[in-house]
Amino acid sequence: MTSPEASALGAVIRSRSLRMVIVLLALWAALAIHPETRTAFLTAGNFSNLTAQISEIVIIGVGMTLVILIRGIDLSVGAGMALCGVVAAKLSIDYRQSVWVASLAAVAVAAAVGVWHGVLTARFRIPAFIATLSGFLAYRGIGLVISDARGLSPMGADFAVLAGRLPRGASLAACLAGLGVGLAMLLAREARRRKLGLPPEGVATLALRAGAMVAAAAFFAVIYQDGMPAPVLIAALATALGALLLGRSRLGRYGFAIGGNAEAARLSGVPVERVTVHIYLLTGVLTAVAGLVAAARTNGVTPGNAGLMRELHVIAAVVIGGTSLAGGRATMLGTVIGALVFGTLSNGMNLMSINSNWQLILTGVILLGASLLDSLTTSARQP
Repeated sequence: MTSPEASALGAVIRSRSLRMVIVLLALWAALAIHPETRTAFLTAGNFSNLTAQISEIVIIGVGMTLVILIRGIDLSVGAGMALCGVVAAKLSIDYRQSVWVASLAAVAVAAAVGVWHGVLTARFRIPAFIATLSGFLAYRGIGLVISDARGLSPMGADFAVLAGRLPRGASLAACLAGLGVGLAMLLAREARRRKLGLPPEGVATLALRAGAMVAAAAFFAVIYQDGMPAPVLIAALATALGALLLGRSRLGRYGFAIGGNAEAARLSGVPVERVTVHIYLLTGVLTAVAGLVAAARTNGVTPGNAGLMRELHVIAAVVIGGTSLAGGRATMLGTVIGALVFGTLSNGMNLMSINSNWQLILTGVILLGASLLDSLTTSARQP
């Protein structure tokens, strides 16, 4: 008979997140030994740039994870990034407003958009695909109208804080703080399991999880020797918030219930409409944050190109990370890993100077292959 500790350890070993970590490490190993990338890929500067480049995907991915958890979708986030970027840039450049005023205005617009999507899907029962597809078409157009179809740059000097780097000491402190929070949550979870009379995960499982956290903290401390990019810190804070909401809040519990069976959740007293609106509201706000980060990193906004295809990148990262399109299953850690896989593919192909047209083809094939392999291995393990 298998002990509870052995069962918990086996669950960790069989988890989709661990399989995706293995895929990610395999990609890194392949790029590390490839003749065209081995000198440039395994450098602190390259990894620092890679994580900064995927920060927008991770930030929006936090909200998209919750949306897909409840069997929704949001196809408007790319156009939303463009609209929010235009609002902020317009206020910063044409009206000389501070970064705070411009950012709050962009967030307010995105919050209104999020509430609108939530009301359309929850109250009026419009399929999320259609409700957000309308935004996909309209929001970029609104951005083009507001900007007179012209690029807006340069941003105000105070926007540089969103694209800058933390001092070296602050970067190390952030890595250590993240490690401390992760270990504290791990121990708190184990204590909670014991308090509720659930089987403990066991020393081996706890040691494996803690070791992974220590390794990750050490890795980030090394690659951010010259300072952590501000977008990475923002993405980390968004991920931490998403993980807390998903695993430790009523919103997360209700989200899992709605994703499993919305009608059963409704009959059980779950406020399905309110939860749906809140989740789309959060996604809208995170879209604005990503749009502000993107505008700061490029020091301007081109309405026709800003956030282009970003919704597909985000959805791919979320699904690859283990969140089910059928609803009821989600993981924030998986979303971050999925974004890293996506970013690694793009980074590696850029280092190999692969034509951008072929990059689209190869990225689609590789991502489909990774998802298919994971699906097959998951099915093989099911009785």
